[in-house]
Amino acid sequence: MTRNLSDQVALITGAGSGLGAAIARALASEGARCALAGRRRAPLQYVADEIGSAGGEAVAIPADVADEAQGAALVAETIRTFGRLDVLVNSAGLLRQASLVQTSTALWDEVLSINLRGAFLLCRAAWPHLQRSRGQIINVSSMAAVQGYLDEAAYCASKHGLNGLTEVLALEGKPHGIRALAVRPAATETPLWERDASIDVRRRMMKPDQVAGLVRWLVTAPRNLEFGPVMVRNFDDPWSH
Repeated sequence: MTRNLSDQVALITGAGSGLGAAIARALASEGARCALAGRRRAPLQYVADEIGSAGGEAVAIPADVADEAQGAALVAETIRTFGRLDVLVNSAGLLRQASLVQTSTALWDEVLSINLRGAFLLCRAAWPHLQRSRGQIINVSSMAAVQGYLDEAAYCASKHGLNGLTEVLALEGKPHGIRALAVRPAATETPLWERDASIDVRRRMMKPDQVAGLVRWLVTAPRNLEFGPVMVRNFDDPWSH
């Protein structure tokens, strides 16, 4: 079987669980060597061991993506380990539901620091390496980037911002051969929803592996193709039953 990423290195944030872990496994299945980033080493190492057991190669690099120094160190460690960087996937994300008046400044700052600031910092740190490899950026956005949802002021603002950032990256990256795009999944069964959706609702959501399959297809698509924001929805509303 052809492994379309066998000579490439991918850095995936939020890779210890949910969409990040699923995307890491999907890219590794295509032969990518993967740097797995997140706050906690244990879940990252679990995913790295899974990838290793399946014949792939991955390393766990704990980092807080919202911290500028840690983000820069994460990219530097990826380069030291693998010698290059071809694909950056910003999948780290945080959802905290609260009405506007209940949204504290601390909550607002926490959500935007991970969902938007972290992606910006990683893209900026990775940019020179992606220029050299004519690489790719995948920003995991959300349907909350194109419409508002009740009690999600901070989350919607962060994802709308991520969409704007991605559009700029696509424009600035094109002269350097960098392809940048946002994937906007609707509700997906990940730990992000554990506080805010019942078990039955979460079971009806699309699965991380399904979204990861889409990301794998996009990353391995011919480089003469350009993509706008890619939206994927649940065929049936998980909350409507």
